[in-house]
Parts: sequence; structure tokens; C-alpha cells
Amino acid sequence: MIAEKKERAKPTRGFKRVWQLSLRCIINNVPLTMAQKTCLYRLIGVNMGEGVLMGKIIIDGIHPEDIFIGSGTTITQGTVLLTHFYDTSNLKEHAYYRGKIHIGKNCYIGMNTIFTKSVTIGDGVVIGAGSVVNKDIPPYQVWAGVPVRFICNRYKDESEIPTNANEFKAI
Repeated sequence: MIAEKKERAKPTRGFKRVWQLSLRCIINNVPLTMAQKTCLYRLIGVNMGEGVLMGKIIIDGIHPEDIFIGSGTTITQGTVLLTHFYDTSNLKEHAYYRGKIHIGKNCYIGMNTIFTKSVTIGDGVVIGAGSVVNKDIPPYQVWAGVPVRFICNRYKDESEIPTNANEFKAI
């Protein structure tokens, strides 16, 4: 069995780090709309599509550029997006490793959800409040819990899946 090569997480240094910390202070201490906060998260380095709304959330300060959020997604208050994780298989090194977070289009992430490692979330996914996401989630499903687990499909069959973002069924 070939061991997968993991990249160590290294903190950003210099001007970029000062810039990110300054923007974080503004996000956390100045009353802003969700749209204004989203613009500032882009400046920190988060990659996101159009129409993304983000409340007051915690973005990994080590590698925010490893976070990808699809168009039309809403991420609510208190959500934590971590792009590094502690390797429990080798406790002698005390090593943190990088991981990417991909959140699809038209997703809804409930309050206080925590992303703990490298994951991919499909399009149209709903994640319940207070969930801990530690695995990949297929498109158009509802998941919740600690750790996150499948609740239901959003649509009975593939013919019901909307082609236009405005047609999404409310949960």
C-alpha cells in the first residue's frame, strides 16, 4: 500500500499575513452586511463564485486560498472552515497538514457547522446547524449531525433537479 503524500500546513508570513489579520479585525468588529463580509473574505484569499453570502464565520488563517465556494451558496453565522488538520496517525511529529474545502453551488450551510478536514460538498447540499463535516457529501442531499450523516435526498429523482438556481426547492 502506498502512503499518500501530505503537504504540511505552513502559516503565511510577512505583508500578506498582516493584510489578512487586518481584514479579519474589520470583519469581526465592524457591523457589516453579509454581502460586505463576502467581499472581504475574497480579499483574504477565499475563492468563491457569484452571489455567495457569508455571515460572521471563522476562516482558516493558514491557507484561506484552499477554500472554494460555489455560486449562490449561503454560509451562516458561526461556521468554521479549517483547511489544515492534525495528523493523529503520527503523534510524534505533531504535524498539521493541508486540505482543501470545496463547497458546491447553491448550498446552504447551517449555523455553527465545522469543517474539520479536506472535504468536497456537492451542488445543492443542505447541512444542518451544528454539524461536524468530516467526509465528502454527494449533490442534492441533506446531511446533519456530529459527525455529519445522511438525512434525506432533496429530490425524489434526477428529473426534479432544477437547472436554474431560482428553481431550488426550499427545505
